[in-house]
Amino acid sequence: MLTSDASKSILFLDISSLIENIGYSLVEVSKSEVKNNVKIRVLCHKRDGSITTDDLEKIYNLIYPRLSLTYSRSLELEVSSPGISRNFKDTLEFKIFRGERVRAYSNKYSCYVTGDIKDADDESVTLSNYTIEDRKESGNEIKLEYSDIAKAKLDDNTEAKEK
Repeated sequence: MLTSDASKSILFLDISSLIENIGYSLVEVSKSEVKNNVKIRVLCHKRDGSITTDDLEKIYNLIYPRLSLTYSRSLELEVSSPGISRNFKDTLEFKIFRGERVRAYSNKYSCYVTGDIKDADDESVTLSNYTIEDRKESGNEIKLEYSDIAKAKLDDNTEAKEK
């Protein structure tokens, strides 16, 4: 089940505001604390193309000094990309991955719906060039309510991209 909690986290908002200014979107941040150690994992997306190791280094060098001031204990920071077939955890990801191909399980249709993310708001996502897989039905545009989506992930199906 998708949540809509990411943008409510103070840590998420702090890191997001830093990296958005240099052309990246924050997909997910997680923090774990064990004794005197703090581990923070950050997943980022580049808005205008594939993210590179140079991009990840730039993000790391931007946020590490800020986080080290906040966490005086031993800090371990990991910055990475979400991968080509990321399982969505939050509805915010539909906005982040606008333009990308997604595969979502729809409770309404009882099957997967695949399409390109055209638009996303707080309640729903609009897919273009969609296919309702089990029904072999396709069309130009379909709107799915988040409450109707059981799960979703980026679709790395290269055959569909070549068509």
